[in-house]
Amino acid sequence: MRLLVPIAMLMLCTPAMAAATLDHKSLEGLPNMSRHAPNFIASGRLGADDIGALLQAGIEVVIDLSDDEETPDFDEAAAVSEAGMRYSNLPIDGASGLTRENVERFDELVTASGNAPTLIHCGSSNRVGALIALRAATLHGKSTEDAIALGTSWGLKGLEPAVREQLAKSETERTVAKEPSRPPLLFPRIVAGGGVYALDGAAALPATGVMHRVVIDATTGDVNDAGQNRRIEAAARAVNLYAMAKVPADRLKLAVVIHGKTTPSVLTDSAYQARFGSPNPNSALFAALHEAGVEFYLCGQSMVHAGYARDEVRSEVQVALSAMTTLADLQTSGYALIP
Repeated sequence: MRLLVPIAMLMLCTPAMAAATLDHKSLEGLPNMSRHAPNFIASGRLGADDIGALLQAGIEVVIDLSDDEETPDFDEAAAVSEAGMRYSNLPIDGASGLTRENVERFDELVTASGNAPTLIHCGSSNRVGALIALRAATLHGKSTEDAIALGTSWGLKGLEPAVREQLAKSETERTVAKEPSRPPLLFPRIVAGGGVYALDGAAALPATGVMHRVVIDATTGDVNDAGQNRRIEAAARAVNLYAMAKVPADRLKLAVVIHGKTTPSVLTDSAYQARFGSPNPNSALFAALHEAGVEFYLCGQSMVHAGYARDEVRSEVQVALSAMTTLADLQTSGYALIP
């Protein structure tokens, strides 16, 4: 039968919960007790007789890293909750429980405790120190040795080899996951954007002796790191890809139909500055693409809906009746659609 602390005894201790600071002396009887700023206590196993001391000390939150089976004669969750303290249980089964998921869950529990006086415990404080070390290294960027030292101060002992193994594994995974090395981007025809990679022996190259007609449906507001609209940049990439395939410039007819969230990209620098507080980041792309023969069609419906006047639209861009009709007509004229 599980033992509970008598309610009468708990009520005698409740005034201490209003204390602004922890009464550490009340906790000196806890096994392997250690103090940590600002309001954290680490310890080993709790018993029924310790609940009064927690209240006397001013503890408000208890985080238990042990399994219920470790204390079959003591219902800690019930005792702590009945005493008016918040209780959380994250069972850590030795080394096998030192997973990334458990470290993240532990971090959530510690963060959720805020500034409330908090006790974190397991059977001996060894698991407490292990999670503290892993949290410091994997979530807060501490070096392995600094994390181990911190964990040791919280009670890390026998699990240190397992913690070091986990940290070494994490470091290896981070190294493998680093950005792979890539060849430089090439800009064979449009240098303002739309870089492409050289690829030896590529299949399905565009034929060099035929006319290619392509229309890009530009409707997204997504931008790249330079602030350029990704669909306008896609037009530059298309020109560069055909150039890399040795297709002569006069054998590529490329049109871009602009509507929806791409519409602001067509504004002149002055109009863009007035509306968004900066020059149009797409200006160089529009100029280079226009010089390369690319045709731009702005959906007149989108222009009116956005509240733009015709004199706010760049000179490289033609205002069409609508994107819907323009896309249909271009495809009827043999243009292949890139949605």
